[in-house]
Amino acid sequence: TNAAHPIRSACVRAQVRGWAPDGGPPKGDRTGQASAMASATRLFNDAHCFLQNISSELEVFKQEIMQDHEHRKAEISEARRKLEQEKFERREQLNKLRYEFEDFVNRKVDRVLEEIEELKISEKRDDNSQQQQIEHVVHDMDLLREDLFSIQAAWGKLASNCMVMPNEEDEQPGA
Repeated sequence: TNAAHPIRSACVRAQVRGWAPDGGPPKGDRTGQASAMASATRLFNDAHCFLQNISSELEVFKQEIMQDHEHRKAEISEARRKLEQEKFERREQLNKLRYEFEDFVNRKVDRVLEEIEELKISEKRDDNSQQQQIEHVVHDMDLLREDLFSIQAAWGKLASNCMVMPNEEDEQPGA
């Protein structure tokens, strides 16, 4: 386990060699009076080294957590950017589709309106043509009526000229 934690292994090596956790020579070797103090200090070396190792491990964990946190923030930021880009692209596609559909509908409406106009013009021509035909038939009937009146008048004259008066015939042969 010491190889996994380089800080803990350094502390253990210092204790084995008799050195203090701060990396210097043992405190008891510095002065005679300090010898009594060094034995008291050695008593707490294990606890002190343990706390130092825990503190170092916590610092490493903090750094790992901060790096992981920054990495996650970057991933979230990238995901949000991609999401916004996709939303923008979808909005653009939707607008394009809407404009194309409106253009299509407008072309169809224009075509229907043109066909209605053509139909109205055609019906108007047909109406005009029918009206002209009716007027022509009425004119022909007027001419026919006038001709029939002329024929009746001529027939009446012919009948009056050719008509023998029965009273005049009876008088002439016997006279």
